[in-house]
Amino acid sequence: MSDVYEWEGKIKRKKMLFVYNPMAGKEQIKNKLSDIIQIFCQSDFLVTVVATQKKEDAKNIVIEQGAKYDYIVCSGGDGTMNEVATGLMHLEKRPVCGYIPAGTVNDFASSLKIPKIMKRAAQLVTEGTVFHCDMGGFNDKFFTYVAGFGAFTEVSYQTPQELKNALGKTAYFVEGIKHVAEIKPHHMRIEYDDQVIEDDFILGLVSNSVSVAGFQAYRKKNIKMDDGLFEGLFIRDLKNLLQMQEALNALLTKKLDAPEIFKFSSNKIHIISDDEVQWTLDGEDGGFCREVLMQNYQQALPIICAKKVQESISMLPKKS
Repeated sequence: MSDVYEWEGKIKRKKMLFVYNPMAGKEQIKNKLSDIIQIFCQSDFLVTVVATQKKEDAKNIVIEQGAKYDYIVCSGGDGTMNEVATGLMHLEKRPVCGYIPAGTVNDFASSLKIPKIMKRAAQLVTEGTVFHCDMGGFNDKFFTYVAGFGAFTEVSYQTPQELKNALGKTAYFVEGIKHVAEIKPHHMRIEYDDQVIEDDFILGLVSNSVSVAGFQAYRKKNIKMDDGLFEGLFIRDLKNLLQMQEALNALLTKKLDAPEIFKFSSNKIHIISDDEVQWTLDGEDGGFCREVLMQNYQQALPIICAKKVQESISMLPKKS
């Protein structure tokens, strides 16, 4: 990945914009920054470093400066990655993207199996392969791996540490179901392909991954991150304890055949709600909406991952 170009008889080194969120996670990058930059420089990158100061800094930096660079690498949580990817979607020619996870959850990094150890993630940027990942459009916004509403939006804050320790990340969904009685259902009309469904829903997830909040929600093995399709998972309003138990069992066993659960795959989803619904995009606030149009931008994000990982998440045939 650290190739150099011949330009007017001289060597032209690749230019990298490194954008990092100094407040992400436990602020661990403060002690790793020098090592990360050294790894890049040793691989013949010319590196420009920018620290974000406030929300949307990363997005605006990429929009304003990104076209000047061959690579744009970010470090932070899923929110920082979302901002950088959103910025890239505004560029006609998109530089290669790299990701060094430094947040609390890092779902997108988990989906791409990017190392959590920052120096290893930096090394992957210099040695990995470019994977053209799908991006999701959400009205005039974007998401890398999930758009959601309902129980999902607050579950990470409500889950006791003891439950997380006992059940791992499955605990988020267990805790979410426990709190469904407190959540107001939304009456929605969901349109996809040539299908229409209208009902009351307490939770909705539209994802480009089998993993959300670290939970592998699907048994389906052929879900790919570059096939142009979203995976939709919606839970209807649960009227009693029996329905709640059925939905919980379906999630835990990954047999999503309970009548309370509605799932499908599509490249475009149109949702109309009777009231304002608060959405999250990649775990960040997506705003209140009555009407949402989600569109899959197939293979729109060029991001670095390991070659063997690409082969497992790509619809393209493996190269011999």
